[in-house]
Amino acid sequence: MQTATTKGELEQQITDFERFNTIKDQAFSAINTATEDRVKYQEKRATGMRKIGQIAQNFLNHFSDFVRAYSGIVELLKGAGQVYGAVAYETLSVFLIVVVNKNGNDTKISNLLEELRESFPQLDNWVDIYPFPSIKTSVAKVYKQVIDFARDASLYFTRFSVRLRRSIGRPPSMGIDITVRMMHRALAAVNKEATIELHRRNQNIQRTAEESNTYIKDLKREQNRLLEINEQIKAEFQAYKQGVEEKERLEDVQRLEFFKATTKVPFSYSETDRKACKESLDRAFKPTSSSPRSPSSRYIHMSPELLNTSEEYRKWQSITQSCLLVLSGRTVIEGRNSHGLTHSWLSPATIHVAEEAAIDGKKVAYYCFHPDNRADIDPKKDFLSTLICQILEWKPSILRRKNQHFLSVVSSKEWGDRETHKTALAVRFSLLREVLVEMKDLGSITMVLDRIELCNWKLLVLMHALVGFVASLTVDDCCVVKIMVVLDTAKEYWDAESLEEKDADRVMLYQRWDQEQMSPLEMQKRFYSY
Repeated sequence: MQTATTKGELEQQITDFERFNTIKDQAFSAINTATEDRVKYQEKRATGMRKIGQIAQNFLNHFSDFVRAYSGIVELLKGAGQVYGAVAYETLSVFLIVVVNKNGNDTKISNLLEELRESFPQLDNWVDIYPFPSIKTSVAKVYKQVIDFARDASLYFTRFSVRLRRSIGRPPSMGIDITVRMMHRALAAVNKEATIELHRRNQNIQRTAEESNTYIKDLKREQNRLLEINEQIKAEFQAYKQGVEEKERLEDVQRLEFFKATTKVPFSYSETDRKACKESLDRAFKPTSSSPRSPSSRYIHMSPELLNTSEEYRKWQSITQSCLLVLSGRTVIEGRNSHGLTHSWLSPATIHVAEEAAIDGKKVAYYCFHPDNRADIDPKKDFLSTLICQILEWKPSILRRKNQHFLSVVSSKEWGDRETHKTALAVRFSLLREVLVEMKDLGSITMVLDRIELCNWKLLVLMHALVGFVASLTVDDCCVVKIMVVLDTAKEYWDAESLEEKDADRVMLYQRWDQEQMSPLEMQKRFYSY
């Protein structure tokens, strides 16, 4: 059905649709009426005289030798007189015609009624499958013939005179058979029209499929072209992105170097060179194969095993918040490989802690105040500025946002006032905390300060500032920072008794861990291990 483009066409479509449905409903109604009449007719024939008539009718119709059974009687009548024989034959002929035709009509009409009842759903299916005007017209013709036939069938089953007239006056080949042929012809027309529409639809489908294939090929070519353009754009974008990132990286490095210059931090400094500091400590304490029984071999040396015996160290390792570990003690002069060295026997613990943290993937900020063979205090070196710059190297991109602020802090009067230690330290630790807040996404950070008593700040003021700094590091706004401090008490001692009780749970102290001489058994084990 084509789409209507005017009001008149739409009204005509509505009229045709209503007319078609009316014809279909009439056909269904006529078939149902004819079927009901047939059922009533068959029920009447199943009782009384109609039952006897049906038995006789079926008997005569089913036995083809009816004529031969009565041929002798007919010949006797014919012998008695010409007229009697002719009358006998005519009577028998009429009787047989009535019986045979009537039985044939009953059967054919009944069969055709059943056939039509079964065909009606199929007709509806044709109309649903092929919604074309030609199909609907052909099916409408079938419905009209069905209406005529069903009405005739109803008359046949309800009126004896009609059955008798059709049995005598019109044999099956001239009555029911013609109706059947006409209806079959109409059904054949429907089937033919459906076949034509099927081929036409198949042709349209094939044409559409070919057009679709062509369109799909065009789309694939266009897709490939767009993919190539996309890859080219991606490559150009990647190159542009790398260029931008490289430019930003260089700018970050420039900003960091300018910040170092402003804070007077040198471009390279031995205090943060962990490898060089480890080699220096090995020269001071590690026994050599040439002198396994030197005086220093009689004293205990720091080792990972010995460090793990410290309860304070184990607690510092296990705590889940920022905390401070302080190891302090004296080093015996004979405990070093040379009397001219001034290293602390506790210092190798800082190397072990820094290396273990690095192996675990943690960031490590390391500063040693005794990187060389002798302990020299340089008043120009600011370890806090160095630590800040060392941490900024992990993530210099934060200077894109914080550069001006950080520069203003290190250029302030409070930062440069080294005489007022408390104020200068407060400004430095405040800036260090700001930097660590920006590093929160890096996870836990380990900070190691070796021989802090050699710094150019007053030790008591520095340690109190350091304890306050640790207390300010909360998990909510900053990463976890583990700080380890080693100091040798040969020159200066920090009195931790002034430590406030509220800070005791975040500060672990192992004081007076002095280097001692080994027992004879320990010495024997060491000598055998060389």
